[in-house]
Amino acid sequence: MAAFALPGFIQDFEKGSAQDIALNARWNINAESWIEQAMPGGPSFFYDPATTEIPQGTSAGPPVTWTAFPGRLMQYYSAHPPVSPANKYNLTDEQVYALADTGYYTDNTGLSVSFQNIPSVLCPQADWTGTLKTFGPYGPRGWLDEYCEWCVARDANFKIMRVDFVCENPEYWYSVWAVDPERVRQLYQDTLNYGAPADRQITVSLADLQLHDSAGAVVIDPATGQPAYNPLNRWNSGTDAARLGVPAKFNGGAMHLTSTPNTLQTELGLAGAATPQYNCGNDDAQTLICCGKYGQEYRNSDPHIGISVNRIVGGEGDVDGKPRLVCLANPVGLYIQTPDLSGLTFGPAIVPGQTVPENAKPSDIFQIVRGSQAPIDPVTGQPFLGDMLLHVAFQIPQKWLTMTPSLTLADLNINNHPIRWAGQIATQMKIGLFARPLTTDLCPKPVDCSSGIATPGQPLQVMYQVLWDAYYVGVEHSPTGQTMSLASNTVIVPPWLPADGSTQQLALTCNPPTSGTPTVQVLTADGSGPDPAIAVTVTGMASVVYAVPGNSYPSKSAALSLTVTIAPGAASGLRAINVVGGGQLPTAVYIKPAA
Repeated sequence: MAAFALPGFIQDFEKGSAQDIALNARWNINAESWIEQAMPGGPSFFYDPATTEIPQGTSAGPPVTWTAFPGRLMQYYSAHPPVSPANKYNLTDEQVYALADTGYYTDNTGLSVSFQNIPSVLCPQADWTGTLKTFGPYGPRGWLDEYCEWCVARDANFKIMRVDFVCENPEYWYSVWAVDPERVRQLYQDTLNYGAPADRQITVSLADLQLHDSAGAVVIDPATGQPAYNPLNRWNSGTDAARLGVPAKFNGGAMHLTSTPNTLQTELGLAGAATPQYNCGNDDAQTLICCGKYGQEYRNSDPHIGISVNRIVGGEGDVDGKPRLVCLANPVGLYIQTPDLSGLTFGPAIVPGQTVPENAKPSDIFQIVRGSQAPIDPVTGQPFLGDMLLHVAFQIPQKWLTMTPSLTLADLNINNHPIRWAGQIATQMKIGLFARPLTTDLCPKPVDCSSGIATPGQPLQVMYQVLWDAYYVGVEHSPTGQTMSLASNTVIVPPWLPADGSTQQLALTCNPPTSGTPTVQVLTADGSGPDPAIAVTVTGMASVVYAVPGNSYPSKSAALSLTVTIAPGAASGLRAINVVGGGQLPTAVYIKPAA
């Protein structure tokens, strides 16, 4: 088996095919780069599964889970926030659900209102008496920031016909696209049509998924020679899916995560940053996340993940109480868990044997589209103690619609309330990750809280210049009226560079340097210094504003234009990029072996 299995052990190509081999190779390169980028300074209690011996039988244990509904919406807007302090908006559950589903709610005067401002200061707790800021993340469904996003198809009466929930990371879809765009097109079409009536099915074209420049021309990825991928295409954008009327006008859907902090690279980085045993202790999740400066405060996910990982390293929950090394279990990912449907009941319109089949159950509306329940853990040979679901749908089964075509999800109840909002379902759902602890003789020492101060010139992201130019001019819109560059929805993966003597044009973003244009180097395979076989020239520098993938808000960065020439003798493999005086981005590029 490959060092890093594909998310949820998904098999989107025929096993052993050329495409399957290529995808696994690409995924391993990407995953290894994220692990190295997430690695804290030594002694590190975050390990690399590709280079660390994992004894057979070492259990991953039960998943670390959190509620899929956005915790920050409840904290900042609900009349019943999860923790103190209270907010000043005091919205009803109905209003918060509407906000989550559409980006808007109706206030007490009948006006449609979007996300109102939230505190700028969140540590040690949210300060509602101070300066407020625009709610983020931005983007067409940026507020769904618990590593679970959804899209809703409604009928002419605003009743829900279908909800698609996804936790699939964008990095995977970029990887599949690099191998075979046609397969991505087919997967989009099959997934979003799963179980749907014929008159609600979509037809996806390759053109729908391709990246176009400001003039409308298709952008070619120099690494593959194929059109580049647009992550916010017409079938993976927003929370509203049009599935009524003329099929040519259908749009909307959810195939993978789009909120800028919802990336796998970020999740691994969070896990690494949560391993140090900070001197604030780990009794309180909010205190710890403020000290460690990782993730976003008041999410259901980040504070809970951070404190869970921190406690594992500290030995809590283990029989011997000894410290542990930790990393996400293979396959690394975040997964939907089978929801609690005990509160799901039929409404008066559904009568088994009359309006629906005799054996119909309320839980039949829950349908697993991608992923699996309790897959086998290759380390233990036993099922994981949780699920690896990637995409699920809630919709009326075809057999029910054959008997009663007018049925919608509104004809079922959750906890005695008709289903009017996808958010009602999301509150019953959990997202989870599996952390695999390993024994260690090391003893972690308490460390000071992170300063959180950005290093000037620190490299952030690198890609081919032609891709950067096209992504950066793309515009994302959000209900608050804020816009953001489409570059925010790219991924941090190493671009593939040929070691054939050719010259490549790259764009490298970094924190704004203190002065002047910095010098950039590609380091040797062992990281000891600049590789003499790789020449790098900085040909330009521009000030840019975007949300670096993984961040919740846009910020100012510098975009450096690089000319890179790789001699045929350059060693292949992952390499770090060094900005002299600014620091390194480990495993930033991949040097392809010579043909």
